[in-house]
Amino acid sequence: MRLFRCDLCGTIVPFSAQRCGSCGASLAYASDEREIRVLLDTHDPVVYEIAGSADPMWRCLNAAWGCNWLTPVASGNQWCRSCRLTRGRPDVDRREAIEAWTVAESAKRRLLHQLDELPLPIEARSASAPDGLAFDLVYLPGEGGITGHLDGVVTLDLAEVDDRLRDDLRRRLGEPFRTVIGHLRHEVGHYYWGRLVGQTNHVGQFRALFGDETTDYRAAIERYYQGAAVTWDASRFVSPYAASHPFEDWAETFAHYLHIIDATDTAIAHDLVAPAHAPADGRDHEAVPGIQRLLDAWRPINAAVNAIAESLGAPPLYPFDPTGEVLAKLAFVHQQVTAHTNRSSFYARL
Repeated sequence: MRLFRCDLCGTIVPFSAQRCGSCGASLAYASDEREIRVLLDTHDPVVYEIAGSADPMWRCLNAAWGCNWLTPVASGNQWCRSCRLTRGRPDVDRREAIEAWTVAESAKRRLLHQLDELPLPIEARSASAPDGLAFDLVYLPGEGGITGHLDGVVTLDLAEVDDRLRDDLRRRLGEPFRTVIGHLRHEVGHYYWGRLVGQTNHVGQFRALFGDETTDYRAAIERYYQGAAVTWDASRFVSPYAASHPFEDWAETFAHYLHIIDATDTAIAHDLVAPAHAPADGRDHEAVPGIQRLLDAWRPINAAVNAIAESLGAPPLYPFDPTGEVLAKLAFVHQQVTAHTNRSSFYARL
């Protein structure tokens, strides 16, 4: 992620900032600008202005739970664009549930910012957009098997926020990597398959790379969890789970594509990548050259981060190095993401 600065004093501030730690200015994120802005007081204590805009703003009603996004007063929406995508929240009396939901919402805001930066259209699920996006963040301790995607609804088991539980699951399933934002990126990848592949003429190209997505999904997933999945070949699949079914291969590849972009953007923002080695325009429609430039910038970053983690006694943070067919799959994802703006229709309508 790129860096954000306080409008008033120029100090670098976190993406989640509600106040500048240097000058004390009130801050909030304006999603239409994709920027952190200083809030200017008005005669109404809950209404703000931002420099250069005549539109009065509210802080999101979830500001008390860490949301720093704005919503225009004229819209009549008390919740910001990110929070409106979530269908409900846990009861405020359930402290552990609220704490987990707050962490998940923070990860979701980062995801939405990245999707906007690409840019990939995000449309809320509604009667007029039945194939729009929605999130269910569910806290049902002990239930398991909740996280997933179905018909545009991304469901996240909030138990995944618990580091110990998540790591136990990671070890039990033999996964090298498991994070909350990773779950969100994976599940939203399922959502975007229908928009970036399913309603294009590139399904044949998808099947040549990932396999036939019409094969029995439920049976494939059952085989995976019973330990009978295909042995992971890192030159063919980005992760073990990707080998379970073509849909999961796409979603895992899409998620890792977003991981790589975000990590590279963050390193560039912190001057860890020399300008000469930074990837060219991320919206380059050339699939293979485009992904190769991105990976050329990312690989030394990843190697350094993993080495630093190990020097501190921690395991590698991101133990992946795409090779072989995985490179072609990443290139296909890159091609579909960067080409979508040239298509006449992105969302199907009833």
